[in-house]
Amino acid sequence: MNQAMPPHPEHDRAAAPRTICLVRLSALGDVVMVSPLIKMIRREWPAAKITWVIGKAAHPAVASLGRLGVEFVVIDKPRGVRDYLALRRRLAGRHFDALLCLQASWRANLIYPCIRARRKIGYGRDRAKDCHAWFVRETLPPPPGPAHILDGFLQFGEALGGARAAEDCEGAWGLEPPPEARAWADGALPAGPWLAVAPCASKAERDWPASGWATVATHAWRAHRLPAVLLGGPAARDAATAAEIRALLPPDCPVADLTGRTDVPRLLAALERCGLLLAPDTGAAHIARAFDRPVVGLYAVAPSSRTGPYRRTEYCVDKFAEAVALVHGPGSAKARRGARVHDPRAMRLIRAEEVCAALDRAAAVPPPFKLKV
Repeated sequence: MNQAMPPHPEHDRAAAPRTICLVRLSALGDVVMVSPLIKMIRREWPAAKITWVIGKAAHPAVASLGRLGVEFVVIDKPRGVRDYLALRRRLAGRHFDALLCLQASWRANLIYPCIRARRKIGYGRDRAKDCHAWFVRETLPPPPGPAHILDGFLQFGEALGGARAAEDCEGAWGLEPPPEARAWADGALPAGPWLAVAPCASKAERDWPASGWATVATHAWRAHRLPAVLLGGPAARDAATAAEIRALLPPDCPVADLTGRTDVPRLLAALERCGLLLAPDTGAAHIARAFDRPVVGLYAVAPSSRTGPYRRTEYCVDKFAEAVALVHGPGSAKARRGARVHDPRAMRLIRAEEVCAALDRAAAVPPPFKLKV
């Protein structure tokens, strides 16, 4: 089993990596959070060639990073030996100075033997799973104390010999929606600013009752004249939730429903136009953070300090500690970093009045950005 180790002397800053390959296939929010690592690498080693093996579904979220010289190797999720062999053939003849193994799952772990690299850097025991250590040669040390997922990504840049800088993570992260998506948003959201509401997470356990979303959207309009726009995917749960929220809104509360109409490029364009996002623990929160938009986030299944908008949790309502105590008992060790509260009672600990108060604080701060209107 590989153990966490300090960089070898030959891997110091003088030995600048010329070719870097990284693998992060999914999910949407995690892929977006790789953006500061890309900025860090490009700042530290401007001449380095960066190759990113990424899943087809998540690629549109970060495709604009191609202007920073990122080469994308876009693949479908591997489902069998043939898919891995196809990727191996696709990268045949290439040998990278470093492979950054940003995903620890069987699907991703089996990709790493298909890529030739002098250094293969992965997670240590604290974050590895599915025998991740078998597929890498170097492992990262545990971060000092509970850390955000994005901090874990930045550790890979440090393992290469780089140093973090505030400019990598502060402000916007450099993502841009394509022109056609922006044109669509011009017609779908002609006036602003809007309050974006993305009520459905990838897992139902992170969802909040529709009555809560309707209460906060009503408050946003009556207190701040922020009209709501509902965002969501094509799944039946998204559509049903949006319909329930609309039915609960009073007649004087305007709402635009774009549920089922926002693929990834359009989601980027919509969030770029909105002044504020209201959402649970979902990928939309990280996209909004990438555009430097305030996020009123609802967290109970996992702590906002780990999975919330990076360094922008001041408007989040976080009930994780209470959820752990409710489900596992006071003082439970389940509160350790990486734990989850897989119980439908967790999100119901969040009260609408708390979310309204967080929204009031966010709406009172002048935006540091210019809306695309």
